[in-house]
Amino acid sequence: MKKTVGIIGAGIGGLMAGAFLAKEGWQVTVYEKAVTVGGSAGTYARKNRRFPTGATIAFGLEDRGLLDTLFQQLDIRISSDVLDHPMDVILEDRTISLYREPSLWKAELVRAFPERSDDVLDFWHELEQLSEAVFGVTATGVSLPIRRMVDLGKLPRHAVSHPGSMVRLARNSLRTVEDLLRVHHLETYEPFRQFLDAQLLDAAQIDCTKAALLPSSLALTIYRRGSFYVDKGIGQLSEALAERIKELGGDVRTASPVEILILEEKKWRIVTKRRSELFDTVINNSGVSFGEGTSHAEAEDFSWGAFRIDALLKETFRHSVLDGRPLPFAAQIVPDKKQTVLYTDGHGPVYVTFQPAYNRKNERIEDELMMTCSIHTQSEQWKSLSQETYLQKKKRVKEAMFEEIQRVFPVQKYISSSEAGTPVTYEKYLGKTEVGGFPLTVRNAILKPKSVHSSLSNFYIVGEQSFPGPGTLSSALSGYHAARAIMKDRK
Repeated sequence: MKKTVGIIGAGIGGLMAGAFLAKEGWQVTVYEKAVTVGGSAGTYARKNRRFPTGATIAFGLEDRGLLDTLFQQLDIRISSDVLDHPMDVILEDRTISLYREPSLWKAELVRAFPERSDDVLDFWHELEQLSEAVFGVTATGVSLPIRRMVDLGKLPRHAVSHPGSMVRLARNSLRTVEDLLRVHHLETYEPFRQFLDAQLLDAAQIDCTKAALLPSSLALTIYRRGSFYVDKGIGQLSEALAERIKELGGDVRTASPVEILILEEKKWRIVTKRRSELFDTVINNSGVSFGEGTSHAEAEDFSWGAFRIDALLKETFRHSVLDGRPLPFAAQIVPDKKQTVLYTDGHGPVYVTFQPAYNRKNERIEDELMMTCSIHTQSEQWKSLSQETYLQKKKRVKEAMFEEIQRVFPVQKYISSSEAGTPVTYEKYLGKTEVGGFPLTVRNAILKPKSVHSSLSNFYIVGEQSFPGPGTLSSALSGYHAARAIMKDRK
């Protein structure tokens, strides 16, 4: 008789776990509250158009990259395009273009930070050395905190063959990005700090003052390994995993929110409006608690919410003149200090992406371009507001974001439609107001990382809340770690 696993939430972490378990002969059932799979790495439909729910750029799809390796093991092929110029970071007095090619990137650092270019290059060289060491350990499949031997992956073998790298990691394990800035006397160089903060808030959910140096080194340098636009959007990653689960005999049920979860004599009962089923093992990928010990969301750690805008532009915008600059795939715009709304109701840079537009059937709309925009916000600010106050606040933030975007990209006359969403919107469709996981502080990333294991029997927690943390790639890795642990634990 097949072992059974119920997976709550069809985010990429749960789907990755489900695909690996289905491949090993488990009977997999996935429950998803939304009508589409993917969670924060999925899509949703509005007015006959498909929009990303969150993530837009994929990492790890380079040949033998971390995500590519997982998909290869599952016999899944992903169509994607490498982004040679994935992003611009726009500060008040300068623009920094991110390039995949290392020589172009170093030249850009010299051009963008001429006042301290030698120190910046030295900082980046050390950052890249740390990144290589972190990547090597991550590729071993180690899952922190180590609770079982299986969590070690191939780390022991790697440690024996790379002793120097392991010593470097040990020396820097408790350092922050701020500490490395001090080493290179850059802690008071404001333009470089602003650039790092913009990048880290998106990748690590925190600024350089408290961002753990080791995971941040990989997050800041990962563009040189490769960033990708997935054909028809990043939601295709999750859809491909869901299809693989079905091909292997599993079941993926959308529009099926879990209402009750009960442990009954070593088996777990999952109850929805339509069904009540028993499983040998349960994986929670929803980020929502179903009782004590069922989610890391029960911790008191802070997480950010998001305010986002989805807009459609006339394709002619792409061909407009942007002061001679090419249009990047994405941009991070640090708001003008006078823009008080985005420093109170919002936080950090306005993140903008430009990508092809598709209809519900995934057919390309040739004369349209999709623009997604988001900014961090504290979820608590949006709860318990009256309808009138909520709508006023929503309108105020949307207008302020468009003002900042218009300052850099003249989009206003090209917009054909736009809609905004708040943490309340995310709660309605995903069941939670916070997205992006916990900030990668030294405590969260190094000292007390949150495990895929739980304190409950045959119960696992994956997704952006579990190690290795925020992001599509990290969530996918957590799913793989959980599947590997389950197969070992249930032998």
